[in-house]
Amino acid sequence: MKNTVIICMCAALLGSCDRKAEDISHFNMVDQVLWVVDDMENVIHHWTELGFNQYADLGVVDASLLKSHGQVRLRLVAANLGGANITWIQPLEGESVFSDFQEDYGNGAMSIVHRFPDLKRLKKELRRLSVPGINVVEEVKIPVRDITLHFFLLDTRKEGKYILAYTYGDADQIIRKDLTGENRNDLQLNQYAFAIHDAAPVSGFWEKVGQPAFEINNPELFETRYYGELVDHQLIQGWQRHGTIAYEWCIPVKSPIVYEDHINKHGEGIHHLAFTVDDMDTVLSDYASRGYHVSMGGTWGEKGKPGSGRYEYIDLEEAGGLTMELLWSYK
Repeated sequence: MKNTVIICMCAALLGSCDRKAEDISHFNMVDQVLWVVDDMENVIHHWTELGFNQYADLGVVDASLLKSHGQVRLRLVAANLGGANITWIQPLEGESVFSDFQEDYGNGAMSIVHRFPDLKRLKKELRRLSVPGINVVEEVKIPVRDITLHFFLLDTRKEGKYILAYTYGDADQIIRKDLTGENRNDLQLNQYAFAIHDAAPVSGFWEKVGQPAFEINNPELFETRYYGELVDHQLIQGWQRHGTIAYEWCIPVKSPIVYEDHINKHGEGIHHLAFTVDDMDTVLSDYASRGYHVSMGGTWGEKGKPGSGRYEYIDLEEAGGLTMELLWSYK
């Protein structure tokens, strides 16, 4: 009996060591976001009005679906929004994972993509994820110019609230080589953010994948507003700070609040991109002059003291189904 216990303990320790030895450094860098839209010209128009002009129009392409053995026609545009690499995808003809997402959730960001140096290491990662039962739901090849974009989309949407995707190599980086992320108001990407109802099961799922558990925070907010009206909105934040850009998981507690609005319209998932600003009032004045409205805002900390700041959300439902958050911190 004693020997059996020792053997079990050794096996457990070896399993733990194996897990620690797994290379999950690819999660530290978001390569791009796949974002499904129904009107590409409309989306480009709005983001140009917001001061972003770093685009590469990839035109109309025919994509091959290797899992479902089909072919679809898509319109593609690559963008750099203040440091966020975006691939906007407009489904045109044929059924695909992209048209399915649009039918189920409307316009919005579908997938966060991570990059591997080569296909061999990507397939090693797919074998790792197959152990806890996470598998490829679709493999997509998209010929663009003289290269082929190649994405592996995983079945993480139901439990993880977005589709985890992988790509590899660097051939397609030529598409983005001139997309610097410069923009009129010098906005800099600060967060990828999500709206969900319950932190625990989502955090547990991503732990299973290899990401860190959420750091839970109950922020104390002040001067909270919803479309210009003073309200008492409340939320819980779940933070993942494992990469170069933080993930913020927003759980609505008390409405009216934009996270609940998003869940009601699009379901749980990617809600907004957050950007830091140097002069909040200048940016808001610029956007207001172009017809954009603040949907929600407020402050944190003791005004005028270190650790304080201000947040403002811009209603961009008509610009592709995602929201923009502006963040200003006291310096």
